[in-house]
Amino acid sequence: GLPYGWEKKFDGKMNGFLYINHVTGETRTSPPTHGSSGTGPAPVQISAREQGSCKPGWRYAFNFCYYISAFADIQSHSGAQAACKTQGGELFWPQFVFESFFLKKTLNKVKISTHFFWTNGEKHSGKWDWGTGHPAFSNPKWSAGQPDGSGTCLAVYAHTGFLDDQPCETQYNYVCKTKP
Repeated sequence: GLPYGWEKKFDGKMNGFLYINHVTGETRTSPPTHGSSGTGPAPVQISAREQGSCKPGWRYAFNFCYYISAFADIQSHSGAQAACKTQGGELFWPQFVFESFFLKKTLNKVKISTHFFWTNGEKHSGKWDWGTGHPAFSNPKWSAGQPDGSGTCLAVYAHTGFLDDQPCETQYNYVCKTKP
């Protein structure tokens, strides 16, 4: 794997890979050979106050419980959906615009190994949605230049809290959500 902070991303314009360091902002065309081993930080303990009425390992906010996958627990979009179902929830979908920003702040403390986390959002018949039984996809907060057509699944860029379309087979950390 890449050292912590780095991401390998295909760039269709140059028909090759870019390596992006989301900590320093550096971009390069060759793989980095410096930095940490990528083993990542130890899990952050969840206080009783943060857990609230949620089961252990989940955080309470906005009348929902949120589970953030472990540093090395990365999945494809469908794998993340299945993992959330196993955990007793579903992949994150925003009820409120500010939920993504709450998660961004939480992830600054928790640390995930990828720079995106999966949401339940997908493109069906040319339109984005959050799935059956969820609010309409309206007034999305996109990252600059997004969606760029690079994928049909939605991820949140963890450093900003904004949405980005990504290929569904890419492996990212994920956030699950459920009612307490």
